[in-house]
Amino acid sequence: MKLVDKFTLWFIGIIVLTTPVTAYICYHNLVKNIDKTEISQLSALNETTASRMEKGLPIGEAPKGSSLSVTPLQTALPEDRVQIEKTNSDDKGFISLLTVNSYYTIKGQPYRISSNNYIPGSKQIMNAIMDTIIWKLLIIIVCVSITARLVSARILQSLKLTIKQIQRFNVKKKVQFPVTRTHEFRELNEFLQRTTDKAVDEYVAIKEFSENASHELQTPLAILRNKLELLSETNIEEDQATLLGDMQNAIERLSKIHRSLTLIAKLENNEYAVSESIKFCRIAKDVLAAYEDRIEMKHLSVHTDFGSNVQLKIHPMLADMLMNNLLGNAVRHNVDNGNIDIRLTAQRLIVSNTGLPPEMPTDELFQRFKKSNQCSDSVGLGLSIVKQICDVSGFCVSYSYKNRIHTLQVDFQPAPKAVVTPVPLDNLAAAAQPAIV
Repeated sequence: MKLVDKFTLWFIGIIVLTTPVTAYICYHNLVKNIDKTEISQLSALNETTASRMEKGLPIGEAPKGSSLSVTPLQTALPEDRVQIEKTNSDDKGFISLLTVNSYYTIKGQPYRISSNNYIPGSKQIMNAIMDTIIWKLLIIIVCVSITARLVSARILQSLKLTIKQIQRFNVKKKVQFPVTRTHEFRELNEFLQRTTDKAVDEYVAIKEFSENASHELQTPLAILRNKLELLSETNIEEDQATLLGDMQNAIERLSKIHRSLTLIAKLENNEYAVSESIKFCRIAKDVLAAYEDRIEMKHLSVHTDFGSNVQLKIHPMLADMLMNNLLGNAVRHNVDNGNIDIRLTAQRLIVSNTGLPPEMPTDELFQRFKKSNQCSDSVGLGLSIVKQICDVSGFCVSYSYKNRIHTLQVDFQPAPKAVVTPVPLDNLAAAAQPAIV
């Protein structure tokens, strides 16, 4: 619900809640004032009549609509010399008869002078108030509903512009928030301006550091690699060769970690923007062709089901990395003579492979440096990169294990709480090999 709608409903709610109270107060004030005014007029008429009788003048006629009567009394005057009577003159209560009885002693004779007049009844007053209130509420609701949007379009314009600037914010470029005369919006824009400027400055500093570190690390790694190659060509003993091999593996591992962390940093900084769709099915086939030698070395059986013309909105480099990591993971952690099943549709990509159960909680598999087998040659960043690519591209990746089948599923159009169903594979191998990490 929009902010203007909430304010409108709140204002109308207050009007609706307070209207019965104000109507009740208005009703009693009207009745009180009408009675007070009429009593004052009738009392004045009685007083005038008594004065004329005291002077020996004729009683005279009552005003139009009123009646006047003088009654001699045979008893003493009551203590209350002015008595008010109010009765309904009809069954519906629309008209009331107000009577004022005044008692005087004129020339030694007690008299009761009575005057009365018809006034609006309680129901007639209440009906008039209710009619006024209903029309008032309708007019208020219509006016508030129309004017609130017209006024908010001007007052909240700066807030709408601020929201648009935040939605388009990118750490690569500073933004300028609109100028407003509203105090609260001005404070908000000033805070957002400071925050976004700081984020951009920190991003630039971190990016420069990452690029410098990446560049500087490449040189010593290359030197170490070349020196080891030169050293391996000299006359060395068997133990020294083993140590050189371990050093070479460590250098290659360090190089992999460096490239992977650099890639993850670029993914987190949204440096792979996309503007058009690509044929993901073609990339999947090319990656699978590149893994043919490794698949043959492990004697793996591959089953594929690629949908035709699968278009995805993803950066081509990210698409290649995604398929490489998923397929490389399935080959690396498979068993000899195992199976791989790849299914690609416009809705999802499913990569399944045989293997032993994971030795760690499955909810940690997508975290960095998390591996089921710490002795594996994997650096533990493959699935973290897969997760990062899916997050950047708006996909949803999930993992499941059932019947010795590891399944990684990427939903291109993720639905809430999607259930992953492992793809059945034939001729499952039972060799002891590490599970997916």
